[in-house]
Amino acid sequence: MLIKCSSHVEFQQFLRQQIPLLWALEKDRVQSFSRSLTKVWLLNLEPAIPLLFRCFSSLGRPVLYDPVCILRSLVLMLDLGCHSVTKWVEALRSDSILAVLSGFEPDKTPGVGTFYDFFDKLWLEDREARIKRRLKLRAPVKKPRKQLKAGVKQPVKHPGVVGKLAKKVMDGRTPFPLRAEKLIQEIFARCFVDVSIHIGLIPDPLELVLSGDGSSLRTGSSPYGVKVCVCRKNGVFNCDCGRRLSDPEASWGWDSYRNVYYYGYSMYVLTAASSINELPMYIRLVQAGRHDSVTGIVSLAEFRDIYPSLGFSKFLADSAHDAYPYYELMKFWDVEPFIDLNSKGKGNFKNLPSVSVNEFGIPICPKGYAMCFCGFNKSRNRLKWRCPLKAGSRRLRKNISCDCPCSDSPYGRTVYTKPQDDLRIFTKTPRNSKAWRKEYAKRSSSERSFKRIKNDYEIERSRVRSRKNWYFFLHFAAMNCHLDAWVDKAEREHFNIWHEVLGVALAA
Repeated sequence: MLIKCSSHVEFQQFLRQQIPLLWALEKDRVQSFSRSLTKVWLLNLEPAIPLLFRCFSSLGRPVLYDPVCILRSLVLMLDLGCHSVTKWVEALRSDSILAVLSGFEPDKTPGVGTFYDFFDKLWLEDREARIKRRLKLRAPVKKPRKQLKAGVKQPVKHPGVVGKLAKKVMDGRTPFPLRAEKLIQEIFARCFVDVSIHIGLIPDPLELVLSGDGSSLRTGSSPYGVKVCVCRKNGVFNCDCGRRLSDPEASWGWDSYRNVYYYGYSMYVLTAASSINELPMYIRLVQAGRHDSVTGIVSLAEFRDIYPSLGFSKFLADSAHDAYPYYELMKFWDVEPFIDLNSKGKGNFKNLPSVSVNEFGIPICPKGYAMCFCGFNKSRNRLKWRCPLKAGSRRLRKNISCDCPCSDSPYGRTVYTKPQDDLRIFTKTPRNSKAWRKEYAKRSSSERSFKRIKNDYEIERSRVRSRKNWYFFLHFAAMNCHLDAWVDKAEREHFNIWHEVLGVALAA
C-alpha cells in the first residue's frame, strides 16, 4: 500500500540537512559529486506521483521505501556509470553520499528485490504470464545463413503490413492499445520531455521537427539457451530438444552499419531534431528482425497519443521508411515528410506525370536539362518549374547549349507538378534541392542521440536479459540525456548548487 510520496520540496530540504553533515566529514569527495547533485536537485518527479499510485494497492502493508526515491536512485545509477542493480545496492549500503543523493537515510537503503519489484510494478503485464513465457522451453534461435550485401537493410518480413498499419492509424485506431511499457513512457514524457519543452530546450512545441531511426541493441542472453533434457546423459550431444532461454523475446537481426547479424533487439527513437541537444522524446523496443518502417508507423501513432498537446510539422527518416503509406499518412496528418529514396525504388512512380522527370522528381526539359524550381503555390497546391536557360543562375546558363528554345516567351517555358500526382516523388520541398538537403541534414540528430545513449551511457554494458529490463535501462539513459541538458543550461545561467544546499556563507 502506498500512502504518500515525498514532494520535490521535501527532498530539497532533506539535501539541505544531510549534505552539510557529509561536507564536514569528506569535503573533497562530496565536491566530486557536484554534477550528480545538480541533476537530482533539478529533477522534479512530482508529475510521476499520480502514475505511481496506479501501481500500488490501496490495501495491505505500507511500502517501506518511497517509489519516487527508488526512481531517482535508478536514474542516478546510470549517471554514475553503474549498470548492475546488485552492484548499485552494494554501493548504496557502503556509501552515504549515494544514499543521500537518492533520497534515502544513510543507514536505511533498499535491497535488490525492492528495485526489481519496482520494475514489476511499472510493467503493465500479468506477472504470471511473463513467468510462464520465460520458463517455456523453446528451440534454439538459429542465426540466419543468408548474408546481405554491405549497407543493405534487412527486408520486410510481411509485405503490405505498413499499409495496413497506416490505414488503421488513419481510421483512428491505435495499433497496440495494450502495451506493457506505457507507464515508463508516460513518466519519461511528463517528468523530462515536458520540462525540457517548458524551459526552452525543445523549441516550437507545435511545429516540432521529428527524426525517427532505429539502432541495434545487443542483449547479454545466448541464442542457444540452456539444455534441460537428459540426452547428454544418454550419450546424445546434438539433440533438438527444447531449451530454456534467458531472454525469450530476443531475436536475430541485421546490423547494416557493421554488416553483421546480431542477437538482441532493435530500439527505435524519435528525436527532437530542432533541439540543440538532440533530445530523445520517445523510445520503443522491438524484436531485432522487425523492419524500421513497421516500427516507425506505430511509434508515430503512440507519440501523438502520449503528447496530445504537441504537434510536429516535419518528419525526417532514412530510406527504410520510403513507402507510399508513410507519405499518405503524413498528408493525412498535414506533416511534411523528408524521407530519402530507397535505391531499389528510384524512378518508380505510382502515377506517371505528364512530363518526364528524373529520379528526384525534377522535370526535364526537351533538351535534357533539369528545370529550375520557382516556388510552391499553396493556394493551388502545386510546384512551379521554369526553363533553366531563363531562370537558372549565371553559372548554370554557361553550361546549357540550346539553339532552339521550346518556348518563344522571354519568361521561358513553365511546368507545374502537383504533390498529389505522386506524394513520394513530388514533395512540397523539391527533392535534391538546397532547401530539402538542408532540412534532411538534421536527421543526423538521431545518430547523435544514439551516440549519447549507447556510447556515453554505455547502455549495452547493462547486459540485462529481458525486454522489460532493457526498456527501463534505456529510459534511464534517455532521462540522463535530458538532465545533462538541464545542467548545462543551469551552468550557463551561473547556477551554483553549493549555494543552494550549503548556504552562501558555508559554500564560500
